[in-house]
Amino acid sequence: MGEVITRDFGQEKWGEILVTAGMPKYQTFNLNDNVDEQQSLLVFSSCSKVLNKSRGEIYDLFGEYWICHYAPREYSSWYNGVNSSKDFIRKIDRIHVLVGNHFSSAEPPLFIVKDISEDILLVNYISKRGMIDLYISLVKGLGIYFEEKIFIEKVSDTQVKLTFG
Repeated sequence: MGEVITRDFGQEKWGEILVTAGMPKYQTFNLNDNVDEQQSLLVFSSCSKVLNKSRGEIYDLFGEYWICHYAPREYSSWYNGVNSSKDFIRKIDRIHVLVGNHFSSAEPPLFIVKDISEDILLVNYISKRGMIDLYISLVKGLGIYFEEKIFIEKVSDTQVKLTFG
């Protein structure tokens, strides 16, 4: 998040966001840090407050940056053998197993993907965190990355219908 905020709004805004979240202005995070979930949520909330943007806008900013820039650079292997958004969506649980193995305290969500038709997936989001809106923003990022149109319908707080094309 720090990279995209610094890129789009400047280092001072990022420092202000960190302070608003109750962290030191020059807090740094390393790639292998297991950042506390509540701390992460505070950063998203602080971004919204400091930048005067909705939580959805912040999630979209993060989702696009994470999928299109950060993850391909830092986790390029995640994209191996993946040729579309649907491929990536189907692979995400395997990626989360790797994350869980790397960070013993990590509790990544579980996604159950059901094919409704060739162009429609129904995704069940299973997590106690209730961050399906962040998942939706990450799917939007996949659409941008793979240059695909994805119509996203939030069916409930645990289910999303994705229509491709």
